[in-house]
Amino acid sequence: MDDADDQVTELLEVARDLLGTGDDARALAEANLAVSRALALRVDDPRAWLVKCQVLSAQGDDAAALAAAEMALRRAPRMAEAHYWRAAILGDLGHYRDGLRAVDRAFTHVGDDDAWLTEDLYYEKATMLDALGERDAARATYEAGLERCPGSALLRSGLEPPAAPRRPAMLKVLRGGLT
Repeated sequence: MDDADDQVTELLEVARDLLGTGDDARALAEANLAVSRALALRVDDPRAWLVKCQVLSAQGDDAAALAAAEMALRRAPRMAEAHYWRAAILGDLGHYRDGLRAVDRAFTHVGDDDAWLTEDLYYEKATMLDALGERDAARATYEAGLERCPGSALLRSGLEPPAAPRRPAMLKVLRGGLT
């Protein structure tokens, strides 16, 4: 590993740490600057493009986040995480069918080092199916995910029935004050 690789790794860690602080606009701007510096050093680094995608998504720029995810995929077409982020952004944009195809591609590329991603893939797929009104398929996806990730509170929450709908407040007609 050379000095530029070390700098890229360090800059990406800085950006990830800043992303972890929440939705603070200043922290996100600093994270964007750090990842942009990393990309200036190694424009072909798919990790940097994925962090760029995450920063842009956190900033609410889903179109640019999708472009960054696609840049990562162009550089690493078999990277499950890149397919996952593309799917997540497509879901955010309401392009559920394309998002489902991207999730399925991510599943085909999940390797031993990507086991941490499995829970999120099932969840993302189930939520997109649910958004499309395919409740039975969404439920089956949550169940399949729980078979692979039995301790997942996230997937278990998807199987819980929704809270009872709130009843609208009863309006009372007030009579009085009129003479």
